[in-house]
Amino acid sequence: MIEAIQALAKRFFVIPYLILCGMASIHAAWQLWTADTFSVPWLGAYIAVTPVLVFVPLLYLLPLVYATPYIFVQLGAAMLGALLVVIELEPLPTLYGLVLGLGGVFTYVFWYSFLDRGDNPLLRIGRPLPGFTLSDAEGRDVHSTAFLGKKTVFVFYRGSWCPLCRTQLRDFLHSSAEFAEKGVQLVLVGPQPSAMGTRLLSEHGVQAQILFDRDLSAARTLGIEHRNGVPFGVWWSESPNTVLPSLLYVDESGVIRYTDLPENFRAGPRPGPFLKALEGCCQ
Repeated sequence: MIEAIQALAKRFFVIPYLILCGMASIHAAWQLWTADTFSVPWLGAYIAVTPVLVFVPLLYLLPLVYATPYIFVQLGAAMLGALLVVIELEPLPTLYGLVLGLGGVFTYVFWYSFLDRGDNPLLRIGRPLPGFTLSDAEGRDVHSTAFLGKKTVFVFYRGSWCPLCRTQLRDFLHSSAEFAEKGVQLVLVGPQPSAMGTRLLSEHGVQAQILFDRDLSAARTLGIEHRNGVPFGVWWSESPNTVLPSLLYVDESGVIRYTDLPENFRAGPRPGPFLKALEGCCQ
């Protein structure tokens, strides 16, 4: 019950938070521009709330799949802004700096970003991968048994609405030749079709499959469904539910040999660490 309430709270956090930060940033900039004298508290409010508004668009524009280092810029700006607003403690800039800036960024980093996933006994190393059914771009069923006889990596991503997932998808596709060289078939699984993924697949050298778990039945079978995981306001997602980002590597007989089940969506599965692990222990 508590986990369900927390998931619902997270669903309604990020978009309203960004809107409030946008309003506060515009208001603080206006106060700085129109004031007769320079205001340190309003400067602090602007510094505290504005970086998060820059960071989110950059996720869509730049390949920031390794996004965690950039979070420290937001944390640093929020702390600096908070220090400036408390110099004079004017009510509104203090509210912006301490609550929206410092409080909001810390809430995003240390609460919202975590996936609250517990131990998953279905996906333990050495266990057979549970059977599930996906679909291809034409809507035809593809059962997991179709991949038996060859080493396979299944990468489940949250959806094309997620900027980190979009970059992650591109990262795996660009590394597909390395998977093929090691005799591993790469299967990327999303909740809904991705035009970007289909376009990348058509590029020369991409050796992978992109399949879909449209009703999240596979995610439920594997215990990686993320209920209310799509932020409120993402209208182009077909469902409020999505999948927990996961990487599953199985051998020719369908036994799980390696997993990457991150606790934080900002640190989702990446091809580099898996390929390195494959060389060391998973062949």
